[in-house]
Amino acid sequence: MGVLYHRKSPLDHLQALRDTLKPGGQLILETLIIPGDQTTCLVPPARYAKMPNVWFLPSPALLNIWLTRLKFTNIHLADLTKTTLAEQRTTDWMPFESLNDFLDPKDPSKTKEGHPAPTRAILTATKPT
Repeated sequence: MGVLYHRKSPLDHLQALRDTLKPGGQLILETLIIPGDQTTCLVPPARYAKMPNVWFLPSPALLNIWLTRLKFTNIHLADLTKTTLAEQRTTDWMPFESLNDFLDPKDPSKTKEGHPAPTRAILTATKPT
């Protein structure tokens, strides 16, 4: 479940996750990312996709560095997928605003705030033995 971007201190959160694993245990991390290099991280000044509680959106390359610095090994980007209107939509069970309400109607590759539209990454990493 993607919660990393909701954490004010993502490195502390990743370290806490590592500390809960047994030696050799595997972390499966799903989170929102943005495109970029090893130094790219979006820190929204107010909101991201109308969410006020998004603090950090790293690039996959930067997320790899964070995991490496926390001594994870075997870091693997298992999936990188743009969030679609078909998967994040209003339903009878969830009648609230959804992705369509969060994107720029003139440019759906951007959020209403002008940031890159949501893309989800799934990474795996191993706690050293």
